[in-house]
Amino acid sequence: MKRVLFLIIVLIIFGACAKQSELTIYNDTGQSIRVILDNTIHQLYPNDPPAVETYYLNSFILFGETVDAPIIIEGQIYLEHKEFVMKMKPNKDRWYHVELDRAGLQVSNVSLFPLSTIQLRAEGDEEWSDNILTEILYTETMSPTISIIPDYDYIKMIDIFDTEYQEEIIELNAGETATFIFFGS
Repeated sequence: MKRVLFLIIVLIIFGACAKQSELTIYNDTGQSIRVILDNTIHQLYPNDPPAVETYYLNSFILFGETVDAPIIIEGQIYLEHKEFVMKMKPNKDRWYHVELDRAGLQVSNVSLFPLSTIQLRAEGDEEWSDNILTEILYTETMSPTISIIPDYDYIKMIDIFDTEYQEEIIELNAGETATFIFFGS
């Protein structure tokens, strides 16, 4: 019995070998992005080859080693910052395609009223978003480009005197900046 058990243990040990697995990150945004894979920074420009990290993991007859591969993706206005982990297993390649998921919004205030609040809401929602302005938008000025999810359909302005103006329809598309002109009426 000891001999059989010893033989099984030896077979398991000899059955182990390192197998290669690759984690590949593709830039499908058409913009420059930064990808951090296991503390290695990859700057991916449009039409660059993907970022690839290779893992050598032990594989046994009955089980295999797994590794958590941390991924950080940073982009521009049209891409939300992402941090997540992918589980890598022996001889199993993994990949991730980075796509645009944000829209840009600029508000031009051509009215006589400084704006303190800009809120958004989606069709069918009753609740308005939090204020997307970081500072007061004065008369004859334009806000910086604000990165937001493109799920919103309506925009509402509130001036520094707490006057709410009628909501208006807005069209936001991922990867594009919409300019909204506020006339104050």
